[in-house]
Amino acid sequence: MKDTPLYLVPFDFTPVSESALRLGLDLAIAHNGKVTLLNVVKKQSEKKTTKTKFSDYVKTLSKEEQEMVQTRVLIGDLFDSIGIASDLLQPSLIVLGTHGAKGFQKIFGSNIVKMISHSSSPFLVTQGKKTVEKINTIVMPFSFDKKTIQITNLATKIAKKFDATIHLVGYHDKDEWLEKHMKSNQLIVRKHLEDNGIKYVIANIPAGSNYEQGLMNYAQEQDADLMAAGYYQDGIIKNPNSFIQSMIENELHLPLLTVNAEELGVSTGNIVTAF
Repeated sequence: MKDTPLYLVPFDFTPVSESALRLGLDLAIAHNGKVTLLNVVKKQSEKKTTKTKFSDYVKTLSKEEQEMVQTRVLIGDLFDSIGIASDLLQPSLIVLGTHGAKGFQKIFGSNIVKMISHSSSPFLVTQGKKTVEKINTIVMPFSFDKKTIQITNLATKIAKKFDATIHLVGYHDKDEWLEKHMKSNQLIVRKHLEDNGIKYVIANIPAGSNYEQGLMNYAQEQDADLMAAGYYQDGIIKNPNSFIQSMIENELHLPLLTVNAEELGVSTGNIVTAF
């Protein structure tokens, strides 16, 4: 991350975005960082009112929090504006609250999935229904595709700061070649975690079982605080949009740490980082 990490929080004054802000503030405090609250309006006439609303809201925060928070109001479309803000500010993390996907969005991917797929910035997505005061347990799914392990660097940084344990949950396959490559990726991740002094657990979900459900069952058993999964277009999951959407909307309401792995690139022996 940057020397002074910046957490960008799209904010619409709803409880869901307030939950995202709380996560952003907790991370900023832990990493000695800053938080930028972003609101997007449709008309110029709404900009002044929103700035006043922001000013009043920031006053409700503690003095320490007020010093690390700045606000911005942009005119335009939410999807485009978050992209513009991300390009300009180069945030260490975009902390985003979601109200969930409906109807066809569940099939084709929500706006959040579109944002992730078109951005090089990592995301922390929260449903706003689970308070995370301390991150103790991070569950990280991965497969034979090396792009699935590109989330490791960011997960490592968070685990190190909160002294958390990362649980590596591999996608086992009956195909011996795929299984071999999954285990190879496991070794790469393990070495990275060991080199950084991160505690980890190797978890096994039997080959042939429903991986997504097994993953959720495991996360529940471990009382997980955070999921960490890289987004990529091609790989073991037939519909990556559907998989990442299920992680965003997971039934345990766990925040999801994710990044567009294809933007980071892939290394044969190392974890690639964009920071």
